[in-house]
Amino acid sequence: MYRSILAICTMAASIASAAESQPEELVPVARLESRSGDRARGAGIFGDHWWANRFLDRHRLVETYRGRVVDLVMIGDSITHRWEYQHPVNWAKFTSGRSVLNLGYGSDGTQHVMWRIQHGELDGYEAKAVALLIGVNNNGKAGSDPANVAAAIRKIVQMIRERQPKARILLHAIFPVGCSPASGLAACRRRDDETNRLLKSFAAGDPGIEWIDLESRFVDATGWVPKTMMPDEVHPVEAGYDIWAEALSRAIDKPMKGKDEKEKRN
Repeated sequence: MYRSILAICTMAASIASAAESQPEELVPVARLESRSGDRARGAGIFGDHWWANRFLDRHRLVETYRGRVVDLVMIGDSITHRWEYQHPVNWAKFTSGRSVLNLGYGSDGTQHVMWRIQHGELDGYEAKAVALLIGVNNNGKAGSDPANVAAAIRKIVQMIRERQPKARILLHAIFPVGCSPASGLAACRRRDDETNRLLKSFAAGDPGIEWIDLESRFVDATGWVPKTMMPDEVHPVEAGYDIWAEALSRAIDKPMKGKDEKEKRN
């Protein structure tokens, strides 16, 4: 059965990759060929093909929620992925008393999130909230266009709504990267900032979106990320995940924009 799943997914990935008329950020594609010796990223029957292992593992987990309500679904890349497997105590603290489905995959971009959504990661259950943090891996490429990345994220929001129409969407500004203007990630940071500017405007006009921007909590007086917060200039230390947990908890408990006014009118 699992070989059949991999064969089907590989075929779908090949079809998707043939769509050359759009920017790559907007073309759904899988990463089934991705391999790693770090089994913690996704151990399973596909050996060191960790992405395929994680995809199958996440679908098994989704099946356990079939017909049920999930408090929070988190869609993202390694920043989301690492919270669960590199900071398990912190993750357990955050998820205590609530059901949280972690759909973060290391190194994923917008196109990979689209493919995963197309292939069932948001199907079969009802999410109260969906948190989306994606884009840094797209903007890490020299040829990336922030307008394309923002357009792709808007498309992902639409895909979430189609599959989870009742869910509140917690749209995140891409976390800041780079420790200084001389950092190798400085250009990525500039592209991220422009993407965030476009997304903030998009979120402001949509009462169903909660905009979450943690930049001020992650940077120092220079406006850059200290290595005490992100040693590799991308991924937060445990204290950073505490900051994120606080923001998410506050957003989940906060009334949706426009809800109070609507209730008063009724």
